[in-house]
Amino acid sequence: MDGHRASRLLLMLIAVAASFLAPGHVAGSGVLQIRGVPVAKNSLYRPDRDFECLDGSRLIPFTRVNDDYCDCGDGSDEPGTAACAHGSFYCENAGHKPAYIPSSWVNDGVCDCCDTSDEYLSPANCVNNCNELGREARLEQQKAEQLAREGNKLRLELSTRGKSIKAEHHSRLVKLKADYEEAELIKKEKEMLKKYAEERESVALEKYKPVEPEVPSQAEITDDEQEEAGEESIQNEVVIKSFFNTLDSDASGTVTIAELQAVKRFDKDRNGEVSEEEALYFLGGKGEATLQEFIVIYQMSIKPFFKEEEVAEEDDAHQPLDEPLDHEREEDNGEISEGEEEDVAEDEHQKEPLEPEVQYDEETQALVDEATSARERYQEAEKAVNELQSEIRQLEEKQERDYGPDEEYASLDGECFEYTDLEYIYKLCLYGKATQKSKSGSSEVTLGYWYDWAGPTGAKYSKMKYDRGLTCWNGPARSTIVTLSCSTENKLTSVSEPSRCEYAMEFSTPALCNPSLLETADTHDEL
Repeated sequence: MDGHRASRLLLMLIAVAASFLAPGHVAGSGVLQIRGVPVAKNSLYRPDRDFECLDGSRLIPFTRVNDDYCDCGDGSDEPGTAACAHGSFYCENAGHKPAYIPSSWVNDGVCDCCDTSDEYLSPANCVNNCNELGREARLEQQKAEQLAREGNKLRLELSTRGKSIKAEHHSRLVKLKADYEEAELIKKEKEMLKKYAEERESVALEKYKPVEPEVPSQAEITDDEQEEAGEESIQNEVVIKSFFNTLDSDASGTVTIAELQAVKRFDKDRNGEVSEEEALYFLGGKGEATLQEFIVIYQMSIKPFFKEEEVAEEDDAHQPLDEPLDHEREEDNGEISEGEEEDVAEDEHQKEPLEPEVQYDEETQALVDEATSARERYQEAEKAVNELQSEIRQLEEKQERDYGPDEEYASLDGECFEYTDLEYIYKLCLYGKATQKSKSGSSEVTLGYWYDWAGPTGAKYSKMKYDRGLTCWNGPARSTIVTLSCSTENKLTSVSEPSRCEYAMEFSTPALCNPSLLETADTHDEL
């Protein structure tokens, strides 16, 4: 063997030896450490026996460990070289935190381990700066621990407050349910009284129903007497018929729900519109009414209601609904000019129908008033029941809501926080919705409604999910992920849009400051 070949062979042997063993023993142990392997795993790499791939696939001579050739599919035979694509190299990093890097990074000319152990055969001039990095990391860790301790005090206060809120909700819910049962009984009682009063009212109004006058023979009555006898009944029917024709805007011969809804006079609950239920009430529960049906309905439902509203209408600040009478028109100063004809015609078209006048006797009027009062008392009882139902439903939802392991988020329910960037004002309402609004003053855009906690296993309360926001143009509905961090104050710290219509917010809060979770995270990092 010539001198040149001998020199090359010697260099190769030195390289293999260098990759096989780390330079030196583990401090204070007398154990020779295998390069790329933590001391805790030395028992798996024993030079006195064959090496079994860690996935159990092969058994190879130990001399082939770290020989710069990949024999095991999992790369476990080459922890200290770059031979295997899927292997891992262990950086001991004494003075700082140990770490694993892909074994393919070994001797690639880039310093990845702070102790320089990954570049043992490369020309890279790596400097061991583990002590400096360790000091910086420990300072940061101390700051994080201090923040966690201070924040945890506030978290405990939030927890105490949250548990108190949940207890108050529970007590309130018990009381509301008892109140609801009582309100239901009152409602049923008022409903029975209303039904009784309306039955008496209906009987009393029977005599005011228009009837066809009996026409006596010429032998029994003179023409003058016949005319006088039917005059009053006919006059009432004419007035109601005129009212019917005014309501029948399409001249179809029937008055419909839609036609009654166009007349504000039929707004029973005075909420600014005539509902379908209100229109049905004034049509006797039917979808439409003919003239003959309307005459009966008027006496039973419409007339009593108009009487009830008469005083309120006199005090109303709005323009009276009744059209002026003919003699009032005649008393107008001056004649209508040609240029005003169109406006007057339009005004007349917008006027609502004139209320027909039918006078009841004192006893009947008393029964009508009694029925009206009974209806009002029933409506009040029904309203009370509905309000109790609504509050019960809201409290039950809050009782079932996840406010964290110690109820620390309960007091933040409904609290809103803002963040402003160069273009937008963002708002996050916890357990509510997330929104975006341009500084130029455009309308608010919903970025999502509260859905649930969305953190990973072991850190569930580190993320919130808001979805079902306003749909993007030719895109999905907007959604937002809120990432929480420990802090001594509640604050929305940043907002971004990493993907189209998908927003990311960062929110700091004492509610997440749990020292035990911090310790768990540190342990995980070390592993």
